[in-house]
Amino acid sequence: MLRAFAVSLATLALILAPGASGVYAAESTSSVASAQSISSSQPSPNNFGKASSTDEDAAAEAALLESLNRSRQQAGVPPMQLDESLRQAARLHAQRMVSTQHLQHQFPGEPSLLQRIADVSSLPLDRAGENLANASCPDGAHDVMMRSPLHRKNLLDPRFNVAGIAAVWSHGRLYVVQDFGHITTSYSAKQTAALVRQSITETREGSSLSNLEQVSAPHLDEAACTLATQNHPNARLIAASYTNRKIITYTQSRPEILPPGAVRLLGNPNLQQFAVGSCYARNAAYPTGIYWVAILVN
Repeated sequence: MLRAFAVSLATLALILAPGASGVYAAESTSSVASAQSISSSQPSPNNFGKASSTDEDAAAEAALLESLNRSRQQAGVPPMQLDESLRQAARLHAQRMVSTQHLQHQFPGEPSLLQRIADVSSLPLDRAGENLANASCPDGAHDVMMRSPLHRKNLLDPRFNVAGIAAVWSHGRLYVVQDFGHITTSYSAKQTAALVRQSITETREGSSLSNLEQVSAPHLDEAACTLATQNHPNARLIAASYTNRKIITYTQSRPEILPPGAVRLLGNPNLQQFAVGSCYARNAAYPTGIYWVAILVN
């Protein structure tokens, strides 16, 4: 199985240090960063929110997005587009931080970042990230995050193309949540089969082997959807329906990327035919969706 998701997290308290960050994929690692407090006067309520109350500040959110994309432009990175569903996810988390007066990526009883996004968004994402901050103004929050390597990495990551930003005032402090994502390309089952076919052809040609004949297999797309009932693609789920075939199953946000096991199997010079089935689906392991692919060869 290829686990295609990546989640990057960064926390920065401008009045408290250190912050914590982790990068999560198939395995997890963590690192620690610290940030110095900055001195910044409280903005006028006429400009950004009401500092004495708990209040979502759309103007501050817009300022943070503008600063984000200005920094990305200066770094030669494409801008992120605002997505309302990501902003909703960010605002819900910001309200949790305000209620606890604490910066944390996952509170007790709260879903993970990907699940939080999936609960309010239909976006097909294969990558997500989050920055947290507690500041006295939007410009100060952006400036200090740009000076933090972990936060800057998220802000300037060219693999992110959408963002949702929340900015909420509480007791004179601005709580900031920035949720980032990468929207994957959507393919039909027919388009997915064509991508996989091309990869199979290139794999065989790379080994100086003859091309395989593509054939159809009854209900193979539906069988691929059956795989999504599990947390990983279990070939045994469909083996009984397709006898006398070797079966390759995998998950990928880019279905044309074949797993190493498939490449090895396709190097068999005695193979003659193949069939491809696919299904784009969500489950607990992949809450924002992924392609489930089944390849039959004989």
